[in-house]
Amino acid sequence: MTNQPSKSIGLFDCATSQKVIGQEKFLDSFRTVLNHGGYCQGPETKELDNKLAAYAGTKYCSTCGSGTDALTLALMAWGVKEGDAVFVSSFTFVASAEAPVLLGATPVFVDSKPDTYNMDPEDLKRAIEMVKNEGKLNLKAVIPVDIFGSPCEYDEIIKIAHENGMKVLSDSCQSFGSVYKGHHAGSNGDMAATSFYPTKPLGGYGDGGAVFTNSEEENALVQSCRVHGMSPEDHYDNVRLGMTGRMNSFQGAVLLNKMTILDDELQKRYEVAKRYDNELSSYYGKQRILDGCRSAYALYTINCEHRDELMAYLRERGIGCGAYYPRPVNTQTAYAKWNIRSLPVCEKLSKTVLSIPMTPYLTNDELSYIIETMNEFASNKMSKAA
Repeated sequence: MTNQPSKSIGLFDCATSQKVIGQEKFLDSFRTVLNHGGYCQGPETKELDNKLAAYAGTKYCSTCGSGTDALTLALMAWGVKEGDAVFVSSFTFVASAEAPVLLGATPVFVDSKPDTYNMDPEDLKRAIEMVKNEGKLNLKAVIPVDIFGSPCEYDEIIKIAHENGMKVLSDSCQSFGSVYKGHHAGSNGDMAATSFYPTKPLGGYGDGGAVFTNSEEENALVQSCRVHGMSPEDHYDNVRLGMTGRMNSFQGAVLLNKMTILDDELQKRYEVAKRYDNELSSYYGKQRILDGCRSAYALYTINCEHRDELMAYLRERGIGCGAYYPRPVNTQTAYAKWNIRSLPVCEKLSKTVLSIPMTPYLTNDELSYIIETMNEFASNKMSKAA
C-alpha cells in the first residue's frame, strides 16, 4: 500500500493556485487597486463581468458580494415577493432556499434523484400540482442546484417551469466551469447565479458571486438592486427596494488572476475524478453525471451505507472528508414550517453521502493513498457481510 503522506490531505485546497500563478501577480493587482482607489465595483470587477459573461456564453454578467447575493438579486429582478411559490432543491446548502425566504416568498421543497443527487423533475411536477390544488400561492420560479458541480436536467426542468408560467434560476454556485450539453454554467436557465467562495472551482479569497442573464432589462435591474435600488440617472433616488451587494475590487483582481488557470484546474479536477470513478470499489455509490455533460467537480461525493464509520476511518488516517449535506434544508429549524412534503431521497442521501478530497493539486501518491484506504475499508465491510 502507498505510504501515508507526512501531512493530512485536505478536502479542499485554497492556497496552491496562488503559488502556481505567483504571489507577485496578486500583489501587483492589489497595488493597482490601492492606486486607483475604486474599491467597490471598480474597474477590476467591470473587467471581470465581461470575462465571466464571455466564458459562460451570456450577454451580461453582474458581479456581487456572494453567491447568496446573486440568488437574491436575480429573484429581486423578477419581483419575487410574498405570496409567490419558489420551488427549490432541499439537498443543498441553505442559501438556495434562503434567498426566496428573505424576499417573503414561500419555498416549496423538491426531492432529489438518488443517482445524480440533483432535483427530480418528476417530483417537481408533483410539487407544482400540490401548490396548484391548494390555490394559495402564485407559481413564480424554480431554483435547481448543480449539486457538487454537476449540471441538473435543465431541458426537463425548464420545460416544466415554462409550461407553468415560471422562470428558472440556475443555482450554479458550485458549478462554474461545468458544461450542460454544450452550454457552460451561467448560460443555463432564464438567469443563473454563481459563487466565488474560496472552496468553489473558481474561488476567490473571500466571498463573491455573480448573476448571468441574456436580458438587458434584467441585468439593469440586478445592478440597481445591487446598490440599494438606485436609479442609474440619480444616485440619490432609490427607485426600488435593494440591498448592499457589491463586489470589492480586490476580490475582482483575485478572480481575474484565477481565471487564467481555470481551464487547467478544471481539467485536473476531471482527471482526479476519473481516477476515483475507475479505481474506487464498487462498494461505493458514485454520483452519476448526465450524458453530454461535464461536472466542475467542486466536490467528489460518494454514497456509503456506513458513512459515519467511513468518515471516522478516513480522518483517523489523515484524509479530509465531510458530509455534505447532513440535513436537508426542509428539516432545518428555520425552515421547519415549510417541511410539508415527503422527500425520502433527500433524507436518505443526507445519511449516506460523503465528500472526499477533490482539488486540482492532489499528487498521484496522495490519490493512490486515498483510493487504497477507501478500498481497504470497503473490503473489510464486504468480507464481514459475506
